[in-house]
Amino acid sequence: MGIQRHLPRILAQLILVVVLSFSSKAADQERVPRFYADDPVCCAPQPLHIAEIKARKTDTLFDFLYNSFAEQAYTDTPAESVNTLGDVLDSEWFINRHGRKRLSVKELKQGSGDGRPPRPPYVVVGAKLDGITPGFRMRDSEGTVYFVKPDPLKYPELATAADAMGARFFHAIGYNTPENYITRVRVEDITVSPDATRIGDSGKPRPMTIRDIESILWKVPRAADRSYRMIASRAVPGAPLGPFRYKGARGDDPNDLVPHQNRRDLRGLFVFCAWLNHTDAKSINSLDTLVNEGGRQYIRHYLIDFGSAFGSDSDMPKNARFGNRYVIPSSGEVVRGILNLGLIAEPWERADYPNIPAVGRFEASAFDPEKWVPNYPNPAFAQRTPEDEYWAAKIVMSFTDDDIRALVETAQYTDPLATEYVTKTLIARRDRIGRTYFVKLLPVEEFHFVNGRLEFKDLAVALGFVPPRDYDTNWFHLDNTRGVMTPIAGAVTAAIPKEWAAAPSGSYFAVKVSVRGNPAKHATVFLRKTGRDVQVVGIDRNARRAVVSESTKPATTSVAAGR
Repeated sequence: MGIQRHLPRILAQLILVVVLSFSSKAADQERVPRFYADDPVCCAPQPLHIAEIKARKTDTLFDFLYNSFAEQAYTDTPAESVNTLGDVLDSEWFINRHGRKRLSVKELKQGSGDGRPPRPPYVVVGAKLDGITPGFRMRDSEGTVYFVKPDPLKYPELATAADAMGARFFHAIGYNTPENYITRVRVEDITVSPDATRIGDSGKPRPMTIRDIESILWKVPRAADRSYRMIASRAVPGAPLGPFRYKGARGDDPNDLVPHQNRRDLRGLFVFCAWLNHTDAKSINSLDTLVNEGGRQYIRHYLIDFGSAFGSDSDMPKNARFGNRYVIPSSGEVVRGILNLGLIAEPWERADYPNIPAVGRFEASAFDPEKWVPNYPNPAFAQRTPEDEYWAAKIVMSFTDDDIRALVETAQYTDPLATEYVTKTLIARRDRIGRTYFVKLLPVEEFHFVNGRLEFKDLAVALGFVPPRDYDTNWFHLDNTRGVMTPIAGAVTAAIPKEWAAAPSGSYFAVKVSVRGNPAKHATVFLRKTGRDVQVVGIDRNARRAVVSESTKPATTSVAAGR
């Protein structure tokens, strides 16, 4: 009976604790500023040290079947791993390169390497165990280990060109990639290490011999000088830990805090893969390694194996279906095929391809970035938002025609027509990406003040994707503590309002820019007054987090962007 007598008081105390807890949390949330003094930041914090971590494997067949049949529900979750401008942070996943600061032609062509390809003589140290293309691991005269793969017999230069270009394109974009070199290998330059093994017919390891190497070389193209063109991929730094996954996070990595399907650098990878037709974007073609820099150990994440990009499918030209349909057709696709009896051809089924064996099947006329797909569903790609696509499209559009040509030249095609065709195809696919993703959102950038007026660049207009247009502009005070925007009366032109001049240093303002006649297409830029200077601290292209006070909405007037 004693506990019953005190029960009302205990319940009242519990209720009070809960109420105070929620009140405290609400107050704390109100006090969390929208922007901090160091916004916008460029880099993620330095990774925490990892003393020990185990390698893990991903079963290729399971990954294929699970992602092909698992429900890929779209959640409309905002991307993480980004700054207040919507740009991806430099981290162990991604380093902003060409999109932030243009790389020179030399840097583009060099990629992640040092320009020093493998040098003979070579010692084979083992067989290449992954992938469908036969190959081997070798050590060159300087002791550096490379994974070596040839071209398919009937299609010289096809896979090696794709692997060489792919590594350099993705590196310039910002991903970690291996150093891939096109090299010439001769049998007389090869010996086999006594410790080298391969899987024999019995399914058990056995010693490798020179005959194993010859059996590989008999099935690949041989040049007139009796050399074999190979792609030599230098082993990346660190201890291999296996591939990363495109969904979830690695529980034993204290730095892996963002679910991979919510990372903008993995969601936006869709756009880059569509541009380069890298249909084999899957977990098995990635690699985590444990690196040690300055005594700190952490995991670095790599994209590897680009032999199935562009018009190549590694061991043969790419099937025209790949990039347009999943390997396992969807139920909707099956139904459409039944209804039209196969009599109505899709645009990609009518596309023309060049008769250039080294190129394979790669075209731009039927390319639709919105409809492009990898070989099977990718969880991160399925969660992409228009903001993710826009971020990636900006980087794609940063590659000029000359940049693209320089990168294609690293394929070392012997036929000049191949270089010309691939270059023009990539340029056309680039422009389709810009036209597609620069119209979903309002692509305004480069906000600045000139002679007391706000100016900016509309990328869609600047690139000729849409005709010149007018804009409506509205100014707001921003309460940075509460994230509340209050309209400034009469501030509806490009002119800086008088409230800006009167505000103390450290004050925040917001400017909402929308296309005249289409207010749904807008962007809000957040500004911080720093002395006499203005700093753009954030851009919101859909105003998800912007809160406008209950004040009467101001009138709008047209303003033309500074061009």
